[in-house]
Amino acid sequence: MNTTQTTKGENLISIKVTLNKADYEEKVNEQLKKFQHKANIPGFRVGKAPMGMIKKMYGPSVTVEEINRLVSDELNKHITDNKLNLIGYPLNDPEQQQPEDLETAEELNFFFEAGIRPEIKPDLGAIKMEFSKIIANEEEINKTIDSLIERNPIITHPEKIGDNDKIEAKICEAEDGQELEDGFKKTVHFGISQIKKTYRKQLLGKEEGAEFIFNFEKSAGEKEAKAILGEDAPIDSDYNIVINGITHEEKPELNEEFFNTIFPNQEVKDEETFRGKVKEEMEKQYEAETDPILFNKMIDKLIEEVKFNMPDSFVKRWIVTNSQGKVTDEEMEKNYESNYAKGIRWQLIEDSIVKDNMDLVVKDEELRDFVAHQIFPGTDLNTLDENTKEQILKIADNYLKREDQQERLRNQMADVKMTRFLKEKMNIKYKETTYEAFLEQLKKDSPKPKTKKAK
Repeated sequence: MNTTQTTKGENLISIKVTLNKADYEEKVNEQLKKFQHKANIPGFRVGKAPMGMIKKMYGPSVTVEEINRLVSDELNKHITDNKLNLIGYPLNDPEQQQPEDLETAEELNFFFEAGIRPEIKPDLGAIKMEFSKIIANEEEINKTIDSLIERNPIITHPEKIGDNDKIEAKICEAEDGQELEDGFKKTVHFGISQIKKTYRKQLLGKEEGAEFIFNFEKSAGEKEAKAILGEDAPIDSDYNIVINGITHEEKPELNEEFFNTIFPNQEVKDEETFRGKVKEEMEKQYEAETDPILFNKMIDKLIEEVKFNMPDSFVKRWIVTNSQGKVTDEEMEKNYESNYAKGIRWQLIEDSIVKDNMDLVVKDEELRDFVAHQIFPGTDLNTLDENTKEQILKIADNYLKREDQQERLRNQMADVKMTRFLKEKMNIKYKETTYEAFLEQLKKDSPKPKTKKAK
């Protein structure tokens, strides 16, 4: 048995595996003897069929199986011993004659073609590009602060219902001022603002525990009554209502107490510092939103700038062969540059970057923490007690048990790490812009759908 390698072209080689009959004949005979001992052939006792019959019945398939095993092992050994960095896996060489008579030939020569990964050493610092950096303007900051005020009211529980208060009440369908034994019952929540002004006096001033008859359809209108009671409730009925709780919400003032609510433990003492923190957080969010767009643009730039030759003919054959009939040679020729070459070139560039920067490989512990932050965004695991932290990590572990989810999240985290790395290493000039202007530019840059001409 012998294996040799020759160069066919740039990043393309041919591997020849030579087998002699002696390399596989003994193993084939051993296998056939096992078949003979087990064979149950009509006219012969079990294990007593003549070897000539066994060879005729099983010889060809056993020989092919043993030859394939030997060739595969030898090919893999050659790849390992020579540390070949391949694109895909070797294919039968279409330019070389493959053996046909596997049973009788004294020598068999198998030829394979393999694509070699090109040596890629991208100088990331020399690659220049431009991208937008979204800056929060005063109007956007004001809107965000108004939203924070709206979402973080000062909540109190007054003794009596007042204007704009919210109410929790236990209700039961009633007739002639009495609860119906089998009537509709529910605990509902509604605000005074949902009630028509002329009917609010029935509620204003009532204390917790107050009980009275109330008609939601008359007092609030059909639409609001359905919203309060639910679609399954008879909205035109009277209800005996018992006030369970009263909640009053007030807009907070822009003071240190409110600042600490939004930015706890960050020593924000005045409005100027608060506005600065809001601006900073907004711009972090803008950056997170635009990073996937930047990542794609960085990939495009690297594919454009990092020059290397690929064994395209081999790559095309390899994709078609491994598509299991889903891609034809004609489709490959037509769509190679637009659909396949770009992705493969990026994969080769990415692999070369990761090879020289092993910190970019996603470790299991990193993935676990990444998933935990995905499930509980904004949570700093380091600030939690050990029991709570362990519970969150167990949830993450359960989420990662599904292999498809684990692979998807691993790829997602790998993209995040690569984005961060390329942003640091590439020469990116940022142009300040507003959020609206960025979206408008993004719309202009997006490819417009092609329209078919009318026949």
